[in-house]
Amino acid sequence: MTEQTVPESSTATNGHLSAEMEHNEQEVTNTNEELTDQPTDEINDQQEDNTPPKPQLQPIIAPEMFPPPVVICEHPENYPVSYRSNAKKEELILTFIENFRRQYHYIYRDRKPLFLNPYNECGIPKFVCTTIQPTLLSFSKLFQWDAAGDFVADHLNYELLEPPHELPKTLWSPTKILTDQRGNCFDYATLLCSLLIGAGYDAYVVSGYATREVCYMDTTRLPNPYTKKKEEKHVERTKPPQKKYTVKPPKDLTSKYDAYMHQRRLDKIQADKDRKREEENRRIAEIEKPLPDPLYGIRVHSWVLVLSGKREVPEAFFIEPTTGYGKATNDVEYLGIESVWNHQNYWVNMQDCSNGCESLQFDLNDQARWEFMFTYSTNLRGASTATLNTLGNSAILDEEEEKTSVEATQKDIELPPSWVDHIVITKQEFQERYPHCRKTYFYKKTRVEKYAPYHMKDGIILKISEFADYDFKELIYVTQKYAHRQDKLEERVHESRNNIVHETYLPGRSDHLKEHTYGFRADFERTMIYYDKARLDGLAKRHETTLELTDYFVNRDDFLEYRKAVFEQRPKKFGPADKDTQRPILSITEQYGRNLELNANDDVHELIFAIKDDKFVITYHRDDIHITPSTRTYIKPANWNDKTVTLKWSDDLLETYQADEDFKQLSKRDLYYKMLKLMEQEEEVIRRVRRAEEETRDLEYRRQQEELSSDLEVSVYDTDRNIKAKQYREALEKKAKEESDKKKIPEINYLAPFLAAIGNPTRINAQIAQQLRIAAQRDFKERSIRKANLMQARYESEIQELVTKQQWYQKHQIGMTKEDELEYQRLCQEAQFRLHILEERLDRHKQLTTEKYLQLETKLNEDPRLKEPYIIPTEKKNS
Repeated sequence: MTEQTVPESSTATNGHLSAEMEHNEQEVTNTNEELTDQPTDEINDQQEDNTPPKPQLQPIIAPEMFPPPVVICEHPENYPVSYRSNAKKEELILTFIENFRRQYHYIYRDRKPLFLNPYNECGIPKFVCTTIQPTLLSFSKLFQWDAAGDFVADHLNYELLEPPHELPKTLWSPTKILTDQRGNCFDYATLLCSLLIGAGYDAYVVSGYATREVCYMDTTRLPNPYTKKKEEKHVERTKPPQKKYTVKPPKDLTSKYDAYMHQRRLDKIQADKDRKREEENRRIAEIEKPLPDPLYGIRVHSWVLVLSGKREVPEAFFIEPTTGYGKATNDVEYLGIESVWNHQNYWVNMQDCSNGCESLQFDLNDQARWEFMFTYSTNLRGASTATLNTLGNSAILDEEEEKTSVEATQKDIELPPSWVDHIVITKQEFQERYPHCRKTYFYKKTRVEKYAPYHMKDGIILKISEFADYDFKELIYVTQKYAHRQDKLEERVHESRNNIVHETYLPGRSDHLKEHTYGFRADFERTMIYYDKARLDGLAKRHETTLELTDYFVNRDDFLEYRKAVFEQRPKKFGPADKDTQRPILSITEQYGRNLELNANDDVHELIFAIKDDKFVITYHRDDIHITPSTRTYIKPANWNDKTVTLKWSDDLLETYQADEDFKQLSKRDLYYKMLKLMEQEEEVIRRVRRAEEETRDLEYRRQQEELSSDLEVSVYDTDRNIKAKQYREALEKKAKEESDKKKIPEINYLAPFLAAIGNPTRINAQIAQQLRIAAQRDFKERSIRKANLMQARYESEIQELVTKQQWYQKHQIGMTKEDELEYQRLCQEAQFRLHILEERLDRHKQLTTEKYLQLETKLNEDPRLKEPYIIPTEKKNS
């Protein structure tokens, strides 16, 4: 832009500034003319004195007089008109912007230039405010600032500014950024600001300076954001209420000196721990300290500012668009701000940034701290009509002169609408999310890999690898998160050092598994947690080792809470494994909850089946008035496993302890039957333990098969991915089309035989038309009657044949074999089936005949051949 393009009103408001600038430019022009005239005269004099011979023609290599274009647009015709050119309002705004820029540069010569009108992807200069296109997308997940920031950070590939200490010369449109999925920090911030303003936030794009780590999107010194924080439960101790009549507590006879010395030792130990912790923290901080940056403080960066007021935002904060993280306005990583802007105005920071952004005030209405480009009549941040602000009036003019001059010279203008098309993100783009459906981040000792849903065969969407060193070599944990798996696997955590895997499942599995923890060591240990409400047996947890199998139950009718089976350790054998893989059981222990309907001395608390020792040890619940519970031990007879021998009771088979002497004792008969019941219960408990072992082995085998197949679930509403549903829908559509084609009866010239009988005339009269109508109706009636007679005759012949067979059966019934009777029954069934079909066809023929006759009358009435102009009335013919 040149000074000749500046409007008169803007020049008049800044008269002495413009005059001084024109005077300086005139002096520079005159000086250049004098300098250029002198060497030209000297060269001409030399050419007249020295006349060299005629040189030979040689190719002349022209120097690069003009720099290459900033933007090379290969196919500009593919872009809308607003991308390839500027409207009149945009040209006017660019004129005002150029005037503002020259005034700013003249007054603040030491400050960096402002980011005002960079080139777009078509090489056209555009105002940065009009590059923002506020858009409210249809995805509810993007209505919150954190989700929108994460999406922008994940969806784009970051490009560094070159050089890092200068403003970029281009600013692409948000639509171009979304299409190419790449951009610099200004592109990131413009896209995110467009989404946030569309979602109702008071957001602004910031042009300023940041540290090297922020400008390079270096997150290797940041902690892992996906680390699970352990929730510490703080239990508040409430003092019991003091009663009026209570026993005084005994005197505290503890030595105060001993307590003081003990506390002193504890304080010393704690001080040593704190000192070691501080030393370790200093050592780690020294290791993680970044290298000195020669461009510290001048690296250009752009981010987003969100002010309070809208969407219940309590206070202003920053959003780093390259990572999507929210930052405080006093964050030490942001070193200064040059300007901010949204889709309505542009503000220049007039505050001191020597201490970074810590002391900045973000009240954009404060003209002493923020110099705005357009003055709004109602609100500096809310109106759509603006007037150009004359920069620096407060420093040159008095207040009264300023008010009169501004009111007299400022001209109302309207900011043009955004030249960017409406931002559109398809459902597929939102689901794919990352460039090429995957993206990798590096944090402090952590590598995070993100995948789009359905991109990987196993359904993984997130993989977090935690390392013990900064070089990402010594692996500690690997956390993998899955989605849409048929086996309902949600998360898998692999602890590399101990080789332990912890898996979490969603509800919906046939075995109702919720969590599964297992290892690959020789002394394996396996823990399974189930959705107990979905299981009929109420199993909540199962823990298995080489020698134990423990089940935990909840909400059972029999009050069973615990079952533990202890196995015998088998000696190691060399050679092939035995076919019998069942482990010998030493004992099985069951524990029951309290049944308030029974007496405590009759309510079993623990039942031990000592299988190897041939014992049953029963422990009952303890009553409140007793210290110890009642116990009872049954000893199996010597020949208890011999089914041919009748067991006999003796007092040596029982050892009992009764806590309540008043409780009624069982008779010998009851004790005998109790022992027999325990023996049967032992067999049932052993079967349940074996069934639990089989269930565990089946789970292990099933998990292996699920990992090999790793099929993914597709919703019936997802028409793009659900191939089976799509094929089924296409088959239904094809079948429906075939049926509709069958129902379509081709148009038949039903009057052809009747017209042929009268010689196929080209014109007929009303009388012949009436005759044709009557003939067609009569022919339809005759054919319908003929068809009905045929079906009736067939029906009567079938009845006659069936009657004949029944008469024959009555005569020869006595001497018939079983095969003949079966043959007769088969023939009768076939005859009855044919009669039934004939009856239905005859009834259907009667119904359709009436409908077809009405359709025939409608066709005759609507047939153009039986109407004018094809029909000649009798009156006209006689005349």
